[in-house]
Amino acid sequence: MFKFLTFFDGRNAKKSSPQSKFMSEVEDGNVFSAGGAQELRGKVRIKGSGNKVIIEAGAKFSGSISVSGRDSLVHIGKSAHFRGDILVKEGSGQTVWFGDHSTSVNVYILCQEHCDVRIGNWCMFSREIEIRTTDAHSVIDRKTLRRLNKPESITIGDHVWVGVGSIINKGAVIPSDSIVGAMSFVNGKFTEDGVIIAGMPAKVVKQGITWDRSRRDSFTPEQISYWK
Repeated sequence: MFKFLTFFDGRNAKKSSPQSKFMSEVEDGNVFSAGGAQELRGKVRIKGSGNKVIIEAGAKFSGSISVSGRDSLVHIGKSAHFRGDILVKEGSGQTVWFGDHSTSVNVYILCQEHCDVRIGNWCMFSREIEIRTTDAHSVIDRKTLRRLNKPESITIGDHVWVGVGSIINKGAVIPSDSIVGAMSFVNGKFTEDGVIIAGMPAKVVKQGITWDRSRRDSFTPEQISYWK
């Protein structure tokens, strides 16, 4: 098992590990901590001031994290497996939180304009998924000359399975113990746990469900409640 310990709080600090194919670049006044990470691959770049990237014990990370601005936080939880890219910029005090035991195959997270992305524990993300707090461009009302598509934070509860090719857009709220169907576009706020959300735009298509990573014909109450 590979373990890579790094903690930076120095100007333009750089460190790489040929064993893990990992590099970090951390400007003065920022913090990168991955003391108990199980595996690191890719790159972490932190600019600005007061920013932190924390990868907790037992976690695996493969991809890229880029943070700029001030006082923002990227957190990869305990025993989580994150594969993808995280971009945090154009704002201050922003948070990207990827919960304990959550996993992803390939996810792109864009966190901008003073917003947060919060993902709970025991989640499972498939491939080619985008999670974004902003459209990154403006839609403008010609009469008022005001922007219509304002940014908004995203919240994903515990034990949520997101299917391949889905887009989780600004303002989305996905409740715990739920499923997002493949190729869905989620931009609404849902409140009822244990539902399947699917479509473009997504809506509730089934209630009273849960899910599990294993495949068997039946489950005990304990087997479907391990994550609580």
